[in-house]
Amino acid sequence: MNKTGRMPKVALINDTSLYSNHFGCELVCQVFREEFKRLGLDLVLTLPKRFNLEEYAKQLAQVDLVVLNGEGTLHDNKFQQLIDLAGQYPCVLVNCVFEKNTPNPNLKKFLYISARESFSAAEIRHHGAECEVVPDLIFGSTFARIYPKQKITKKLGVTDNVVKEYYGIWPLRWRVRGFSATGQTAGVYLQKLLSYKKIASGRFHTAVLCSVKGIPFSTWDSNSWKTRALMHDMGVEHLHFDSRREAINNVPDVFPEQITTFVEQARLKIEQMFNRIHAIAVEQQKLRANN
Repeated sequence: MNKTGRMPKVALINDTSLYSNHFGCELVCQVFREEFKRLGLDLVLTLPKRFNLEEYAKQLAQVDLVVLNGEGTLHDNKFQQLIDLAGQYPCVLVNCVFEKNTPNPNLKKFLYISARESFSAAEIRHHGAECEVVPDLIFGSTFARIYPKQKITKKLGVTDNVVKEYYGIWPLRWRVRGFSATGQTAGVYLQKLLSYKKIASGRFHTAVLCSVKGIPFSTWDSNSWKTRALMHDMGVEHLHFDSRREAINNVPDVFPEQITTFVEQARLKIEQMFNRIHAIAVEQQKLRANN
């Protein structure tokens, strides 16, 4: 707060929890809200990744800091207009993937950038901007961490991925009874996930939840390098595969200990990142007050 007692005002852009019925979106944005509250940041505006800037320009100009949730958005030159926000407002970019994007001079104008994995961080640095690696926000989710254990009733769970979301389009010889990761709340999805002894998944956030809950799992590629990069960062790149079939055939029976260590460190990094965001917001609030 400043001397008048006003909390720094922030806007959250790409608030996926309000516009997508997906457990990962729900948990990610819950962490944003919990951390803003912990630090005394006043969330006054939330917007999806698609919005009319002219309609919200006045409101954005009145906040101290714009927080852009990169999540799975910034790859293959998609949503470059979100990067352009840093050319107009005090912005931070966090929790992002960054892959196959053409150069954008506004990337360097962010006051702080963090990527969810090292591949994206290296790519952002290649574009000339500074970037930290801070794992996906679900690693910091209190809800995910304390969700109770369930009775294991099934041996192997298999999810879809973004590229092939529905199992009906898989060739019959590959088809293994599985489930979709979309259209489910966090509680429902966690209950389902915890009923399996082990998981093969093409979903990034399913891999994160398995990591948090200690479920042995393997992964395969989706529409970006984010899952492969996460597995690399956790030291279990040998459990990531090029195909769904390979992932199903190589699910481990034992949960890797190095993932437990990674999860513990991830929570601390997420907390430190939000502390940094708070410090930037306070500084921007002071600058606004002096202008």
